[in-house]
Amino acid sequence: MSKKRKRAAREPRPEAPPSAAAVRPPRDISGAAAAGILALGFFAVGLVVDSGADNSFDAPKRLVAILFVAGSALAALGFSRWRSPFPSGGGRAGAPAIAAGCLLFALAAAALSALLSPRRQLSLDALRVVALYALLLPIGASRVLGRRKGFLAAAFIAVAGINAVVSFLQARNYWQPFPLLTRGSREATGAFVGNPGYLAFILALSGVACLAALLLGRGRLLRAAGCAGAAVSVGGLMINRNLTSFSAFVAGAALLLIARFGRRAAAPLALLVVFAAAIVLAYRPMRLRAAEAVWAMKQGDWDHVVTYRLGAWAAAVEMARDRPWLGFGPGTYGEEFVTHRLRAEVAAHRRLVNPLLTSSYGEAHCDYLQPFGEIGVPGSLALLVAVALLFRGLFAALKRLPPGAARAETFGVLALLSAGAVGALTWFPLQRPISALPLLLLAGRAWRIAADTPAIAVPEAGETA
Repeated sequence: MSKKRKRAAREPRPEAPPSAAAVRPPRDISGAAAAGILALGFFAVGLVVDSGADNSFDAPKRLVAILFVAGSALAALGFSRWRSPFPSGGGRAGAPAIAAGCLLFALAAAALSALLSPRRQLSLDALRVVALYALLLPIGASRVLGRRKGFLAAAFIAVAGINAVVSFLQARNYWQPFPLLTRGSREATGAFVGNPGYLAFILALSGVACLAALLLGRGRLLRAAGCAGAAVSVGGLMINRNLTSFSAFVAGAALLLIARFGRRAAAPLALLVVFAAAIVLAYRPMRLRAAEAVWAMKQGDWDHVVTYRLGAWAAAVEMARDRPWLGFGPGTYGEEFVTHRLRAEVAAHRRLVNPLLTSSYGEAHCDYLQPFGEIGVPGSLALLVAVALLFRGLFAALKRLPPGAARAETFGVLALLSAGAVGALTWFPLQRPISALPLLLLAGRAWRIAADTPAIAVPEAGETA
């Protein structure tokens, strides 16, 4: 052996750099804890009932929602280093930054409105709940939802499925866990959610999520689960025959069909319309509900068409006229409703009453309109601008993202938020914890997608598509 070879044999060889596959991402214990707390929160909000309380459903659900949101925020944001949520440099973060600024302005307006409210104590109590719910936005924009969105989606769908099965048992009168004195059978199919309208809306969201897994997911098992979940959700929608929630589901499904088929989506969209019409016509309670709405339109009775919501909307408008800059304070709509509805009736020279004995108006039944009466016009306009910019950011992200998991996720988030936006026109999903939790988390995730699209085009370390 030559001297060169002997010298080379004695010299230590440099170690090969570790491969990318061998590098394991650091364990994110706090993120996993936050996701676990949120999943438990979904089950608690969807299943907890206090039959001995005056408000057996809403009160305990609101309490557990606050506790689990606070615990998740502490786990997700309290044990990790702070980093700026905005991308450094570049103009891409313009719309997300403006949206975040509008939201902060609206929260400041709500706080000032509560402090100066004529019903100060009531408004301050509501403000605390609003502030805790607002924590869901940074949680949704954090790594918690980015890395564990599948786990949280499965928890939400499972809760919706359990309630759908119980609702079916109630409708068939096989099991009535909460006997109610009602004028009909529809009010007794709310399962552990309590109200059939609330249940129908979370079933609409669950149905859109399952349809996203069916149309955009990868793997036969995931698609089969999506198909089964969509069938259960649509069945629950039929049982509870809520046209608002059904419309929200159709809107989300239409966007998913566009995502799946692109320019060839005309035929699937036509089939969706035929399918929706067939469901309404085939199921007698839904058919009667739709026929009632058509009859009211022909009679020009628009208050009947919108299920006697005109009085609720008119009261919110009157509240905004009384105090346009700061409103009456968060949470005051229910206390101010009768007074301002009567003023609206005097101005309109007609009665705006609801003849249904099982209905009340603690909310304006329009999440876009109620803030104008509660926090004033400037804060409400800021909220609407933030919502518009959020959707604009998602559409812009879709133009930049190549086909793949990130684009599919963006379409799924857009479809779910669109379903929520349609439901908010004639309902109040952001004021009920069972629907506010998933929608606010999705809004935070949408903000992250819009603000950081190049980073999410390739999944982060430890993140599964």
